[in-house]
Amino acid sequence: MDSTQHQQFAERVVRNQHRIFRYIVSLVPNRADADELFQQTCLTLWESWERYDMSLDFVPWACGIAHNHVRNFYRRRQNSQVQLDADVVEMLATRSSQLRQREDEKLAALRACLNELTERNRGIVENYYGGMSVQEIATQRDLSANAIYKLLDRVREALHGCVKVRLAEGAAS
Repeated sequence: MDSTQHQQFAERVVRNQHRIFRYIVSLVPNRADADELFQQTCLTLWESWERYDMSLDFVPWACGIAHNHVRNFYRRRQNSQVQLDADVVEMLATRSSQLRQREDEKLAALRACLNELTERNRGIVENYYGGMSVQEIATQRDLSANAIYKLLDRVREALHGCVKVRLAEGAAS
């Protein structure tokens, strides 16, 4: 891989590290153990970056590496008083993967719904969730803070309905 691919890989690691960590936490209840496994996973990701196919979805690949670390962790701890059966770990991994996929579907639906908003409403939403206060947005748009609050409520309600419809359509197909 060239330096551009290495940069793209690094961006994928950084952009998805919270998702990888959540995956590990879903399988390992102890936070200290999860932190250690996350560090091991990150190290393995960096050691394996040249083997990663950039055309593949990064998160399942990275979570597969994390899953291997978790399985090895439970194998090493077999003599411990409290342990999870391998079948339970596999079941948790499968469920976590399903939840991650559902989260991805919700995010894709939200993005599509945001793109359907008017430019004005999308701008206000982006400003608000980008960190601007309602008062700052109101001043910028020459509106009252109350008008911005009401608009945000209407947009949230519309987005909620839109996402719900898109997810239902996705489930039906």
